[in-house]
Amino acid sequence: MEESKPIYFSFGAKAKVIDKSYVFLSNFYESPFTVGGHTYRTVEHYFQSQKTEDEESKFIIINALTPGSAKGLGRKLQIDRELWQQIRVNVMRNAIFLKFSLNPDLKEKLIATGTRDLREFSPRDKFWGGSCKNSQNTLGKIIMSVREELKNHKDNQ
Repeated sequence: MEESKPIYFSFGAKAKVIDKSYVFLSNFYESPFTVGGHTYRTVEHYFQSQKTEDEESKFIIINALTPGSAKGLGRKLQIDRELWQQIRVNVMRNAIFLKFSLNPDLKEKLIATGTRDLREFSPRDKFWGGSCKNSQNTLGKIIMSVREELKNHKDNQ
């Protein structure tokens, strides 16, 4: 029965109402990875930094002290919103793949979630989140897709 029960994950204050053992699924979870000569503390740092080609702005976001600060800085950028809407899911998928493929301990924890439905606990976000009515659970779907890819790769080794 446990295998069919969804896993709700979050970070910070919201994590108090859910199982904290799954906080590692959050974009705000400290999970450093290095790509393209930059080390990103969290998925959120990577995701927000990809909104700009301006190296100074990118550097400031990458080096933000917290993922919340990185998110705030990313939201202040002047960007092509239409283009960002078109690429943001692919950017997020890349970030999630990097997080779990370059952190072997997190990869194993992700695979250990089996086939359970993964949902970000977010009372307002109907696009990325997966806990409010009519939410699309985009983040959860991306993580589950990466889980399958990593599991299949592991099985074929």
